[in-house]
Amino acid sequence: MTTRPKAPERLFRATWLILPVVLGGLGHVAALKTNALHFLAAPIDAGAEWKGRPLFGANKTWRGFAVMTGFTAMASAMQATVASRCGWTIALQVHQRARINPWAAGAICGLSYCLGELPNSFIKRRLRIRPGARAFKVAWLQYLIDQGDSVAGCLVPLRLIYRCPDEELLMAAALGMAVHIGIDQLIYVIGVKSRRS
Repeated sequence: MTTRPKAPERLFRATWLILPVVLGGLGHVAALKTNALHFLAAPIDAGAEWKGRPLFGANKTWRGFAVMTGFTAMASAMQATVASRCGWTIALQVHQRARINPWAAGAICGLSYCLGELPNSFIKRRLRIRPGARAFKVAWLQYLIDQGDSVAGCLVPLRLIYRCPDEELLMAAALGMAVHIGIDQLIYVIGVKSRRS
């Protein structure tokens, strides 16, 4: 009979699950602030339009996809090394369900983070909401969707790749949402985005 893990243990495991994506997000902020890989800062829709409106808009770039995927992959690999050397893998119960190396697991999570944002961006362009802007009506709801779409995108690979109970996955989602909002506020503070846009 297995002992039910205590709340601090579940919280630690949930944090461990989302850590690579969080580090990937911070890497993306650094890339934006320093204008690193500027040659990749081109819209993924290449300016294409549908019914006279952009598909996704100028803010969804190849740089975002490359940095999030690459940094999350690196963070996942480093995390796996630390867990292995410290003997945490079994204790954390975050070992993989599928046979996939940590680099690939991280890359999939980073890519799914970016892909999760695209449906929301597509809908916002249809509603004539400019990239980075919010509608005046129910702006709070749109903000929550803006912050939660990529988090939701990460939950699918996390559920498929790692063995984690549903409650820890939900805890990871809540933590991811909170961290995403925090990072969003950070990019305004350091001048990556302007509230006037």
